[in-house]
Amino acid sequence: MTTQIVRKGNTLTVEIPEELLAQASLPVGEPVEWVANGTGSIALVSSDSWEHRHIRAGLADLEAGKRVSNERVIEWLDSWGTETELPAPK
Repeated sequence: MTTQIVRKGNTLTVEIPEELLAQASLPVGEPVEWVANGTGSIALVSSDSWEHRHIRAGLADLEAGKRVSNERVIEWLDSWGTETELPAPK
């Protein structure tokens, strides 16, 4: 059981043995998302992870016209740690 990793430009291709694919319930031939963690290894990111759910919710908000100006976000961030910290813009 050998995992092969090939890098071509900015693309990293990982060939994972079928036994591991079955254990992880990964779709054969479909792209999956991986992230590097602090230990130097990589971890699979599920399409149903909280990160993906929040990203999809944010994109849905954008498509529905719900936006906050950059100026309001900067003003909010600049207030962090002060006595007059502002609530998060909505």
